[in-house]
Amino acid sequence: MSIESDIADAIVAVVTTVTEVKTINFDKIILATSDFRDHELPAVQLWDVFQSVEHQRGRILVSWSLSLELIMKSLTTGSVVQKDLWELRRKIQLALWANPNLGIPGVVHMVYTGNITDLHTVEPYYISRLDFDVLYYDNLTGSC
Repeated sequence: MSIESDIADAIVAVVTTVTEVKTINFDKIILATSDFRDHELPAVQLWDVFQSVEHQRGRILVSWSLSLELIMKSLTTGSVVQKDLWELRRKIQLALWANPNLGIPGVVHMVYTGNITDLHTVEPYYISRLDFDVLYYDNLTGSC
């Protein structure tokens, strides 16, 4: 199995510990927010953005950029406000960076690079995207 698979599985496992999150998508990303059913929210989606690589003799140092999208919705059972989105985003951040190498040999550190929110353009949905890089070493060549 590739180290990317290990990393994705570890991130999904960590986000699963945040009890408010009802759905976590990695392999199948939902493009239209309205396609989420109410009982699936709040939801998190994780996707691959790109990798940059530094070749270092027999191995490579990879900086793998990922995005994690958090989707919440105001329902008849309760309204979502900006602070709800920020608080749940913070819980996810704290869970992810409690063990920044994810307990995976070769992973150096997850580096939080920023976030963006969409609070009002897709009402009644509140969305936040967390962007981060996972730095890790991977063997590339045999011995010289």
